[in-house]
Amino acid sequence: MVSIIVTHKKDVLYLRDCVESIAAQTFQDYETILITDHTEDDLSDIIAEFRDKIHLKVYALEGKSGVSAARNLGIEKSEGEYLYFLDNDDYLYGESIQLLLDVMEEDSDMAYGMMRHTWFQRQAFGESQKEEKEEEENEFLLQFDFADPVQYRYERYRKLDKITVLGALYKKSLFNDYNIRFNEKQTYYSDPLVVTAVLKYAKNIKSNENALYVKRHHNDKQNNPAICQFPKEDTMPDYFVAYKNSLKMAGDNKALKNHLNVILAKFIVKEYIKKIRWSDDARWKNEYYKELVHLVQDINKKALRKNGFTHAEKQMIFAFLQNDFAKMQKKSLRVLALRKLKKMFQDKRVRYKTLTLYGFSKLKLREDYIIFESFMGRNCSGQPKYIYQYLQEHYGKKYKYIWVVDRKGVIIPGKHKTCRRFGLRYYYYMNRSKYWVNNMRQPLSVPRRKETIMLATWHGTPLKRLVFDMDDVHSANPKYKDIVYRQTREWNYLLSDNPFSTEKFQSCFLFDREKILEYGYPANDPLYAKDKELRAEKTKEKLGIPKDKKVILYAPTWRDDNFYEAGQYGFDLDLDVDRLQKQFGEEYILLLRLHYFIVDQLDLSKYGNFTVDGSSYDDITDLYLISDILITDYSSVFFDFANLKRPILYFTYDLEKYRDVLRGFYLDMEKDLPGPLLLTNDEVVDAIQNIDRVQEQYSEKYEQFYRRFCCIDDGHAAQRVCEKVFQ
Repeated sequence: MVSIIVTHKKDVLYLRDCVESIAAQTFQDYETILITDHTEDDLSDIIAEFRDKIHLKVYALEGKSGVSAARNLGIEKSEGEYLYFLDNDDYLYGESIQLLLDVMEEDSDMAYGMMRHTWFQRQAFGESQKEEKEEEENEFLLQFDFADPVQYRYERYRKLDKITVLGALYKKSLFNDYNIRFNEKQTYYSDPLVVTAVLKYAKNIKSNENALYVKRHHNDKQNNPAICQFPKEDTMPDYFVAYKNSLKMAGDNKALKNHLNVILAKFIVKEYIKKIRWSDDARWKNEYYKELVHLVQDINKKALRKNGFTHAEKQMIFAFLQNDFAKMQKKSLRVLALRKLKKMFQDKRVRYKTLTLYGFSKLKLREDYIIFESFMGRNCSGQPKYIYQYLQEHYGKKYKYIWVVDRKGVIIPGKHKTCRRFGLRYYYYMNRSKYWVNNMRQPLSVPRRKETIMLATWHGTPLKRLVFDMDDVHSANPKYKDIVYRQTREWNYLLSDNPFSTEKFQSCFLFDREKILEYGYPANDPLYAKDKELRAEKTKEKLGIPKDKKVILYAPTWRDDNFYEAGQYGFDLDLDVDRLQKQFGEEYILLLRLHYFIVDQLDLSKYGNFTVDGSSYDDITDLYLISDILITDYSSVFFDFANLKRPILYFTYDLEKYRDVLRGFYLDMEKDLPGPLLLTNDEVVDAIQNIDRVQEQYSEKYEQFYRRFCCIDDGHAAQRVCEKVFQ
């Protein structure tokens, strides 16, 4: 029998994934022991639903708190022959526990499997994620031969804060015979002592690399941090306790002690030297320094020589041995300088950033410089384009204008300069310009000077949940929320197109209302211009679309889970273009506009003149003006298009997955949208055939939608913005 010990402090959504993964196990000879640690969550529904499914027993932690005390209580209450620890925010993949049982023998004390790291909920964790390579910092389980349990004993010590009891099956008698328990005085780093004891006393260790434990990272450390995401400054006291207790537990085992020595040395040369260089917390130079001086006295110098430390790093550690802080600090600066030089030779961007730090950032700020960037330098479009045009027309030579462009052939009217994103001129102008105007998030590699004004224009009214309004992040960057939080702290202003956006921007960006300019979107000004018909004719001519043809604009968004890397997403064309061509080829042209994150190139050659690829066209506002019908899914384009009061169709073939797994919506798709939700190509064809009927059917709802979301746009948004920001 296996006792699966789960501890719970908070977050029911995580816990549900955890217990569902237990329920998915086919073997039945187990019990689930849930220890609640003074939780404020209502677990009654989960307990009622899973009590019989997972043989659930629930105990409340009383008089104590913390994961160590909770696990110890779980061990005490367990009745199984084996123990398996499972954090409430993690889950099992497949038959993980049975696979470990399969390799256990009568004299086996432990069997371990593989660990995968994800920020996906269980429903979205599929084969593609299972096969992904782990993050580099968590690869310690892949560095050794699974068939060599002796090597396992020591390689698991590569990082103290990565030593874990998770992902392994233990014989309970091992814990009882040697009185192995978690240190209840520790809040952090509770596992190393237990793992040290297990690896010291276990007589026979087995492995099965097919047994997979999924370690789920928290992607919102602002509101829901995992225990490993608390500031290092606050967790260091427990770090020292864990190290000293583990060292004591290792006893005369030289191999274990040497590995612990190496861990400490790596912490010093990797982490500590950064803290004394850049942290304002005095503890690093005082009490934490004294602790490290005490601990390094037992370091085996031979172990350092065998583990790849550079000469400069070893000299720094030897300065610790001499308790010479000034010498140690001097040596640490040398280590950092050598690393920086190495990176500068290897990476041009690092060279530019270094030049910026010590050069450009010291130059005087130019009050008359404005730097514009739209969609990461892809083009001249969106809110920045129309703010720029208004400034050109009404402020003229008062300012010097710089555009960030990464593509050749981008047409930018008026007198201006350009620079390539992350080129040397880019860092120069970013550091000298008084004003930044950007419709995306600015890179963290260019810190904003205190006097610089950052105008974040954004690029749409949100339908799908953003950043801190999302339960989970399924995109390519697991640190998405943390990155956005740091970026948005640098915004002086944020544009909003309507009261709805103003409300959502406050919650999704954790942004102050006073900094939000509810002025409408400058990019929508042309939709109210007197010459919009003439502009539409010119756009059709530029794209080679006959004047007598109507235009269907298909503008889908990207899918968070279909990515190659951060900022690069794939796309599967589910719209039946062949059928649309047969049905409507005489009357319409299909204009495709993919999201700028989508890097897949669609081959439209077989459709002849029926399709036009507008993905690389600079300005989507022009495409709105020539379109008679918009087909989209969950893209925010329909909020802007609605200013024209033309028909909108929603091809939402994956609605359930997008709503329930990937993102979720701010609006009720069925009730609030000004057009029908179409789940199949049959429905798309029928809607286009009867577009007048659809428009009449949704006329009242469309009017309500227009009053709610297009209530500020009037053709003068750019004027309002410029008069506020560029006084």
